[in-house]
Amino acid sequence: MKILLAYKCHPQGAKDPFTSLLPVGLLSLNAVLRQAGHAVTLANLSRTSWAQARELLQRLAPDVVGISQFTHNRSESIRLASLAKELDPACCVVLGGPHATHSWREQLERHGAVDAVVLGEGEQALLELVQARAHGRPLSQVAGVACREGGEIAAGAPRAAVADLDQLPLPGSDPGHTIGVDLRRQLEFVITSRGCPASCLFCSSPLFWGRGVRFRSPASVVGELRLLKERYGLIYFSFRDDTFTANRARVLEICRLIQEQRLHILWNCQSRVNAVDEEMLVAMKRAGCECIQFGVESGSPEMLKALGKKILPADVERAAAAARKAGINLSVYLITGIPGEGDQDLQQTVRLIEKIRPQDGQVSPLVYYPGTELLHGAVRRHEVPADLFEKKEGEGFLVRRDPFVERSRQSMLKALQKAGKKARFSPADFAAQRELVGYSFVTELLQAEALEQEGDWEGAIRLCRGMTRQEPDNPWGWLQMAGVQERMGDLAGATRSYHKLAQLVPNHLPAFLALGELALAQGDRAAAARHYQRALELDPCDEAALEGAAQAGVGGGKAGGKAGRVQKPMKR
Repeated sequence: MKILLAYKCHPQGAKDPFTSLLPVGLLSLNAVLRQAGHAVTLANLSRTSWAQARELLQRLAPDVVGISQFTHNRSESIRLASLAKELDPACCVVLGGPHATHSWREQLERHGAVDAVVLGEGEQALLELVQARAHGRPLSQVAGVACREGGEIAAGAPRAAVADLDQLPLPGSDPGHTIGVDLRRQLEFVITSRGCPASCLFCSSPLFWGRGVRFRSPASVVGELRLLKERYGLIYFSFRDDTFTANRARVLEICRLIQEQRLHILWNCQSRVNAVDEEMLVAMKRAGCECIQFGVESGSPEMLKALGKKILPADVERAAAAARKAGINLSVYLITGIPGEGDQDLQQTVRLIEKIRPQDGQVSPLVYYPGTELLHGAVRRHEVPADLFEKKEGEGFLVRRDPFVERSRQSMLKALQKAGKKARFSPADFAAQRELVGYSFVTELLQAEALEQEGDWEGAIRLCRGMTRQEPDNPWGWLQMAGVQERMGDLAGATRSYHKLAQLVPNHLPAFLALGELALAQGDRAAAARHYQRALELDPCDEAALEGAAQAGVGGGKAGGKAGRVQKPMKR
């Protein structure tokens, strides 16, 4: 069958580098359906006009349209469903994702364009739905699916969760036909587990994935990292598990395999402050972890209890100190606008920020989401209507709307900014990290960056050269040195370093973009043409490659490309 898997974020999110990306679940669904032999198109319509979306649906004429629905894009997903049904009333429109899962009855009752909703984990349910559709069987017989049949709304039997996540095909192994998808950017985000050991009142993860956590094996995780490095040239990754460190032994084994196989990748992850320890963080640092993100939420014990966090500020301080000791950058998530939160709670949070000195952080007002105990409790107490999300306005709904919320948010942001300036590692910190961790290219990389910021170019170059001598097969030493050399004006040296990087990681797109830019800067149009041609082979739609190719006179380049510097290779 012809299947379209699509996502369109809300208009404000189209410019956001994360909200505008496809949800990672769609890539997994795509892999499962393609493995079963279906013709699948994976489309990111976040930056697509509605006229273009109409033309796409007309051209593809899919039998099944699967749409990923979150709370922020609930209106856009329904509009897309309606458009698909308008153009072909016979096509089957299916919603999936957290918002659809937790409000499936409302979606089916209120929106006639929606034929079915996949509940929770979607791979096997959607595959069986497509098979049932192809053979004319009732969708109501498919476990894990709710649907409308004969004017009635019915939910199939509950579906058991996938027991062995290793059996699912890897999203990057064969993505097939995509539209509007930046695969390199998408595939930086890797999921190695499903579920969370916690049960925070504001989070829908426990209800979506079920209680407990299921893990991919270390061999599967490292195998995917190697595939993505070799096929797409990726050397930076972000593990987007709810709690990457939930299984200590597994984390240690993943780190051991990364080192043993000399992957030389840099990465970050999300975790909880009560799910890390010094030994684990040291192992993570040795394996390339440069940043860890903790859900801190508040510095007030009372507010942490109100959120169901089951942690204390002392736990935050211990975890932050351990991360700093290992030399891993710290990022924190904070929440304000909690019922009962006042100035005393705010001050406790500000003091905690000052103590733990995170390198950066995010502050969000507390928001209602379907599938959370926070919302269920508010509905039971008649504080909000049960049909809250059928309103058209806004991306989400704040729990509190009084002036304190914004004042508190600004205070936390100011504290984060101030703490970030004090969070930089000193020469003594780097020396202590080497004593604890031993040699780690992450330490060398972070200190080289710090020296650059201080204007000590020679010191930065000295560290980079040390990295390339210590680990000549590690692309990060060459990438860092190339950047420093270029910024110092040593274009010939930077060219040599980028060439070495390209030899080590032949499909690393940013290396060829940088080589093309350097060749143009040195007046070598022939070399620039070769490099941009290689970049276009790796990604025919890359804007920087198209613009550079036009400047170098490569056929197929984007005519009228803007003059001047093109995209710099970024590691993060």
